[in-house]
Amino acid sequence: MLAEYGLLLITGGIDKDRGVIVEPLRVTTRGWFEGERDAELLDLVTSQVREALDSSLRDGERDASALNKVAQRTAGRLLGQKYRRQPVLLAAIAIF
Repeated sequence: MLAEYGLLLITGGIDKDRGVIVEPLRVTTRGWFEGERDAELLDLVTSQVREALDSSLRDGERDASALNKVAQRTAGRLLGQKYRRQPVLLAAIAIF
């Protein structure tokens, strides 16, 4: 599956007490990155995930598992619906 669809890893860090992103979100890919067009796509994924996490944090969410799911679902929805891609999605959002 990894060879066919690729992998997308989303990482970042959140300050639990303040409810803000303190470590920048990074999107790393393996197996399907194809240059300039995909660089723009990764910027869009990063932006959408950041907005979704900010919204969840404003709503009071601080659970690491729930925030990781928010990141995965947001990226998956964008990639699947708009770009017809289904890479394996892994999120590692750390709570400090």
